[in-house]
Amino acid sequence: MNIKAALIGVVAFFCLTTLYADELWFLPERFASVTLVTTKGKERVTVETWTKAEGSEHKIFESRLIPTEGGAYRTPKGTVFRLKHLIESIINDGNRHINSGDWQLTISGAGAEFGYLKRTMPQVAFGKTPPLVYLGAKKEAK
Repeated sequence: MNIKAALIGVVAFFCLTTLYADELWFLPERFASVTLVTTKGKERVTVETWTKAEGSEHKIFESRLIPTEGGAYRTPKGTVFRLKHLIESIINDGNRHINSGDWQLTISGAGAEFGYLKRTMPQVAFGKTPPLVYLGAKKEAK
């Protein structure tokens, strides 16, 4: 009976990991997000802003990512998105989860692409993190 339960668990694990992408979601402020998909072979980053108005979403940036060492991902043009899983969650806004979570994202690089991001990335609304450092969490599967 235990072998059957173990097999069901293994099958469920592999099915669930292929059905749902690993997504990390960072909310620097109320109307902006940085989303990293870290599923092997599907790595992407998207930065969006919006207002309260319906249909006001605006993609600031989107790129595929290439995994590198130490939990980092880079764009084809060299901008680096480094992830660090924190021991404990940092809660700067418990109500809306703005700049809160157990993951830290640091964006760095050089060149035109990084320069563009440096100018256009949303500013952190709550908490004290250095520029281009954001806190977030794994997005819940629906």
